[in-house]
Amino acid sequence: MYIQQLQVEHFRNLASQSVALSPQINLITGDNGAGKTALLEALYFLGRQRSFRTAKPKDIIQQGTDYFRVIAKTADPTHQIGLERRLQSDRKLSFLLRIDRQTQKTPAYLAKIVPTIAITARSFQLIDDGPMHRRRFMDYGSFHFDDQFLMQWQTYEQALKRRNAGLKQNMARGVIDSFTPILAQAGEQIHALRVAYFAAFKPLLEKHLLALNFPYEVTIRYASGWNTDSSLSETLAKHFEMDCRLSHTRYGPHRADIRFSVEGGNADNRLSRGQQKTLILALYLAQIDLIGTYGETPPLLIFDDIAAELDANRRNLVLTYLLQLNCQMFFSATEAALFDGGIQQQAALIHLKNGVICAD
Repeated sequence: MYIQQLQVEHFRNLASQSVALSPQINLITGDNGAGKTALLEALYFLGRQRSFRTAKPKDIIQQGTDYFRVIAKTADPTHQIGLERRLQSDRKLSFLLRIDRQTQKTPAYLAKIVPTIAITARSFQLIDDGPMHRRRFMDYGSFHFDDQFLMQWQTYEQALKRRNAGLKQNMARGVIDSFTPILAQAGEQIHALRVAYFAAFKPLLEKHLLALNFPYEVTIRYASGWNTDSSLSETLAKHFEMDCRLSHTRYGPHRADIRFSVEGGNADNRLSRGQQKTLILALYLAQIDLIGTYGETPPLLIFDDIAAELDANRRNLVLTYLLQLNCQMFFSATEAALFDGGIQQQAALIHLKNGVICAD
């Protein structure tokens, strides 16, 4: 599947209009502030229902309006998708999603049919920030790897909220323990699904690191969030008193992490910034491979400001390598001349000026 046409309305500084897209390479150019990143953000919001720039969707709504809307037409298979966030009288945002004129109660189906991967300046959080970003990466892959993951995660989250509420309110142990069977069962299932995902992911990562001539051997390890020599139920019982004192559940898949090491040291300390970029690229390429194999359709790949992230030689080598991928790609840069002429010939060139999209 690929996006054939994209329409935006009141999305940041972009004019309300539509643009035709290439099924393979789309080069988005323009001066700083022209709207390149906003266009990529609109594509990302369609696939992920959130922004890679802000945690507050209200910030995306164009000044003087009360909503933004992203509409897409896809091919292979054909769908029409419309997503809207509207500011209501109570200042809360409504969420409206329609696929083929049918209103969707949840975005789960959209997330399945429009998987989206974005490489941005914030992607360094995968290596040098806290575990939340790595769990999010792992769980997005697990969601596409196995259809059972979402249901198990929703069950676990609901039980976790109840147990934590019981701990905070100092409820009787019998009440708190009543949440444990569902919490532990779902947690063990999530762990098993993540282990299976990780077993499929690791060889793909090794393949891309080798192809990108990464100079070191990388060790990547999945940390489950508790010592799996014991069951999750046994672990929760063992640490109940401390959980009560701290008023939250300290063990379980919500505390999981992915840990990288390079020659026995942490990746963020051992690798140069350029080497970290290569590792991040390999991680996302492995995720694209995995989703393309196990998911509904290959993901969209978004690469914001590729010229800032890679020098000219590395950029063209990477782009040539990416052409082997079976996915639709979007790259932003200040000018098309930053890309090799052969790549330009295969791409749709989309130029922006003051938020107006012009397809060449």
